[in-house]
Amino acid sequence: MSLKSVNSDIEALQRHLQNLVRAVDSELTQRYVVRWPRRPPGLYWQLRWMVAIVLRSLEYMGIWRPDPWPVVLKQAHCDVKAQPVLIWAVGTNFDELRQVCDRLSARPLPTFTPVLVTDVADFTFFSRLGWLIEYLPRLAGEGEPYEKRKERFLARLYRGTPALPADAILEAGWGPDDIQQWLQTRGQKPVV
Repeated sequence: MSLKSVNSDIEALQRHLQNLVRAVDSELTQRYVVRWPRRPPGLYWQLRWMVAIVLRSLEYMGIWRPDPWPVVLKQAHCDVKAQPVLIWAVGTNFDELRQVCDRLSARPLPTFTPVLVTDVADFTFFSRLGWLIEYLPRLAGEGEPYEKRKERFLARLYRGTPALPADAILEAGWGPDDIQQWLQTRGQKPVV
């Protein structure tokens, strides 16, 4: 697989995740209307209320960002400040997923921690990796499928996080060095 097709797969996944972030969950917004909180009584609570408004405004403007979602597990030997990198393996078959995980777990990425998003339920294998696993099960029922709602939730939770499709990693033969190089240059357009 050429670098050009890997880049197009990565860009398609990033666009998909951005569209999920922008999608509005109409059921939740209709059921739970967010109201502006009134000012609480007492000086201490009023100061906390005002600080919360200022922090939300700074976060909305992109000036301040709260601490990201922690992706390091207690039993994993990783840096606590490690940034997540999504390995998107939804729809990947069992054997290919194991090959991707074995390839990436051979040598850890120094400043990044993989977060595996999958619909394969092989928890005995995944527990040995020391990664955070986001499981997207296919559940039957009425209304919108659960996996679609959770996929939207994960896209919001990991907004701005670099994401790599597992199929592209496997087909391109990428290892930890290639992924580390991609992560370091992801702000720049790759040379094809």
